[in-house]
Amino acid sequence: FLANTSFHGRTGPVRMENAMLVRLEQQYRVWSLRRDSWGDPTWVTVGTWRHGKLELEEGAWQNHRQSKSPGEEARGARARLRVVTLVEHPFVFTREADEDGGGPGGKCCYGYCIDLLEKLAEDVPFDFELYIVGDGKYGAWKNGRWTGLVGDLLSGTAHMAVTSFSINSARSKVIDFTSPFFSTSLGILVRTKDTASPIGAFMWPLHWTMWVGIFVALHMTALFLTLYEWKSPYGMTPHGRNRMKIFSYSSALNLCYAILFGRTVSSKTPKCCTGRFLMNLWAIFCLLVLSSYTANLAAVMVGDKTFEELSGIHDPKLHHPSQGFRFGTVWESSAEEYIKKSFPEMHEYMRRYNVPTTPAGVTMLK
Repeated sequence: FLANTSFHGRTGPVRMENAMLVRLEQQYRVWSLRRDSWGDPTWVTVGTWRHGKLELEEGAWQNHRQSKSPGEEARGARARLRVVTLVEHPFVFTREADEDGGGPGGKCCYGYCIDLLEKLAEDVPFDFELYIVGDGKYGAWKNGRWTGLVGDLLSGTAHMAVTSFSINSARSKVIDFTSPFFSTSLGILVRTKDTASPIGAFMWPLHWTMWVGIFVALHMTALFLTLYEWKSPYGMTPHGRNRMKIFSYSSALNLCYAILFGRTVSSKTPKCCTGRFLMNLWAIFCLLVLSSYTANLAAVMVGDKTFEELSGIHDPKLHHPSQGFRFGTVWESSAEEYIKKSFPEMHEYMRRYNVPTTPAGVTMLK
């Protein structure tokens, strides 16, 4: 370029001074991508460029504030930090905001971590702006980027994260952690069983199709007993040797039910040979059904008490789950990362039952 030269370009008058390109008559705005109180991204004007000079609003541009040293912050005004959190009981709770409308997302946060943050802000000191992470996740490496709390910290959206945030090797490589303020361990939460069995518990040992088949067979047996008795010349009918008693369909039902439930009641028995043979077959069938029912009843009652008893992460019920056994953890949490690395087959099965938050998982257990 030629120094001290001016001309009219496509963007307006341009003048060269000291071999530097300067558009004196043009004005530009400097924008910064931020997140509002709801966690949604929005553009905010943080400065202007005019007359060859860059003018930034004091403390408005996030990267400009981060470039300051701690000494400069200490000598100036109190630092204002953006703090991201995630709802995790009992560390962080939310409740409806007061009439003044304060709090992230229209809600107020409270809990152990919030009290710790307020105490830290008094001791350091600093001011903070608190918001809840947009995707509701702790943070994991997914599709070539970090999500959740870790993603907000790496992108500069937040200066600090305060919540129940577990330390693992993957996160420690990209962000720094303070000394742990609360020590805990992983546990398995199971649903408590009611001590009283429901009124229909007696039907558990057999499938409903088996119950239907038994009672259909009972009524068919009673029907054929009645037909054989009435067709036989020796049957208990008005035409069978002038008998005084009649073997009706109700008599056959009474007999079949008495044999099935093993009750001795006053009942009429068939007199013809075919009817008696069929009655004995029905008695043998009832004996087999009763034996199978008793054995399954004991197994179901014992299994109902031990079905959800787990000895730990190495329990066979978790590594070889039976049909209908469902378990999961929180999405993109340290627990899921641990299971994914240590027990990939278990993680492949349980991922379909994972939930976004711990309260959601507790609700599914109830």
